[in-house]
Amino acid sequence: MLSIDEHSFRGQDMMITVTCLWPKKRLFAILPDDRLGTLKSFFERMPPSVKKRIRAVCIDLKDSWRKLLQRVLPGVVVVADHFHVLKDANRRVDEARLVEQSVSGHRIPRWPLVKNEEDLTERQANQLAAIRKHFRSVAHFHWVKEQLRDIYRASSRQEAKAILERVLLETEGASDAALVQWGRTLRRWKEEILAYHDWRVTNGYTEGVHMKIKMLKRISFGFRIRDVYVRKVLSAFIPCGLAGRLITLLDFEPDTS
Repeated sequence: MLSIDEHSFRGQDMMITVTCLWPKKRLFAILPDDRLGTLKSFFERMPPSVKKRIRAVCIDLKDSWRKLLQRVLPGVVVVADHFHVLKDANRRVDEARLVEQSVSGHRIPRWPLVKNEEDLTERQANQLAAIRKHFRSVAHFHWVKEQLRDIYRASSRQEAKAILERVLLETEGASDAALVQWGRTLRRWKEEILAYHDWRVTNGYTEGVHMKIKMLKRISFGFRIRDVYVRKVLSAFIPCGLAGRLITLLDFEPDTS
């Protein structure tokens, strides 16, 4: 099972990270850019013996990546990373809040909407109740976000599917065009969202890899050359035991006397 995500090489200049999630978590590859052709070439060059062992790939909500994976890895299950699904949900809720705030002229607090409902303080819970009473459109967006959280907390795929079907039905008949559009996006990604309950994989390990890469860039004072950057990142993820054996082999000088 693989995970694919992108990280910043420098500023908005992005690279693709490929990790293995199972049977053993490890960094698989760092691709030199985030172009679709680069990702396609990576899988086309992959040995058939490796490619046929791939069962699932976890990605964020990039439709171009999903379509590419379906072409180059036919039969492999694509899983929508639940962190990115909920991150997108919070972004949409906040956008709805800002639109309503601009139209109404009333300040609408952000935290009661994006924070997990069960973690709200008493004051934030009261603010959320007021939002539900006076700003029904924003409240509807918040309801969808909380329903998506329930999908990932569901005990089975069947329960998750029932929750998602309810969300799709509600958004389909919504009066807010942005909410209808969100529902259409969720419908397009329906199988990938539900696939989480079959494979239980996320991009969490990959995000951890990105944190280590950020630390490496910080102590290296940045990089200018892509090849040097890729080699140094990959070398940082060599297991300690293997690294020790490599150093021993490099330091060994045969006796020629």
